[in-house]
Amino acid sequence: MPERVPPARITRRRMLALLLVPGLGLVSPASARADWWRFGQDMFMSLITRRPDLSGLSTAELIEAVHEALVIATHAASETLSRRNGFYGNPDVRIPLPEVLATTRRSLGRLGMAAPLGALEERMSRAAEDAAWEAREPFIRAIFALDLEDARSILLGPEDAATRYLEQEMRPRLTEAMRPAVENSLGTVDALSTYGEIESQMRDIPFLANVRLDLVGHVLEHTMDGLFHALSEEEARLRVDPFGRGTDVFQRVFSRL
Repeated sequence: MPERVPPARITRRRMLALLLVPGLGLVSPASARADWWRFGQDMFMSLITRRPDLSGLSTAELIEAVHEALVIATHAASETLSRRNGFYGNPDVRIPLPEVLATTRRSLGRLGMAAPLGALEERMSRAAEDAAWEAREPFIRAIFALDLEDARSILLGPEDAATRYLEQEMRPRLTEAMRPAVENSLGTVDALSTYGEIESQMRDIPFLANVRLDLVGHVLEHTMDGLFHALSEEEARLRVDPFGRGTDVFQRVFSRL
């Protein structure tokens, strides 16, 4: 009996190529578009529901791969966010005015505070951009402090599972570690002095006279939101295309996802 050849493993990249390459019978004429569309839907569902095969990989290898993915993603995320407009030019992470100022912005503008409010809004994001590069060291320390007994479930989880695990386990510690960098950056970009001017004007406004805002805490919280958002995006990219990134162990693990 001739030796049976096992079927080729279908990866996301291979299936995308099959769907897009012309001449393979998958690009149907108009009369068959409905069948082609159903085929594409069925194939897509098979891809997103397929369980990756991590058999043969040791627990140590899985843990190393998760750690490395988070380290790579941290470097990429902090680099992206620390660029000019990394925060301010990205509506997904741009830091908003504190709620009390945002909800009264129109009224405050009529009182001559439009310019300082606009300056404060920009400078908060500039401070986050300035602080983002400093996130690498505390994030990497936190990554290697993770107890990844469930590394396998993280790898088999959603595309941002490792990022969310890090956030769940380490966010309070990371937030405190980032506080000095954010506070220093707020001073560097003159956000604190701008807020001081706004606060002095607020004392003459009856409905804002007693309002005191923790500007450092506000910017710190949103900076952390932005870092974890960017980290999750980088993790998703690594899962789709791990090749050429990281060590052999990382590529061996993530190429199976």
